[in-house]
Amino acid sequence: LFDEAAMVNEPFLDLIASLVAGAGGVDESSAKPGLALKRGPIKKPNRALQKLVRLYGRDVAMLTDLVRCSVVAEDLRQVELLMAALDARAVVGLAGGTSK
Repeated sequence: LFDEAAMVNEPFLDLIASLVAGAGGVDESSAKPGLALKRGPIKKPNRALQKLVRLYGRDVAMLTDLVRCSVVAEDLRQVELLMAALDARAVVGLAGGTSK
């Protein structure tokens, strides 16, 4: 799992960064307020093992957050813009969305 996480980490973060930028977001290093991506590290193996045992009954299929990030919005309008950008790129649409 960690090899796969390492392979998809940068492409995933780049995809989310492009969605944030498409929704009018700012670069994460910018001091300017606005929609911003906060890149997270790949979850550490010890923490993943703790979650597997404590929360998921050792079911590896439940561990879905090895690759992660956060998107910070200043207001709900920014959230709407990001969700619209996500919906526009989705293969499977959001509930009530217009995607194919």
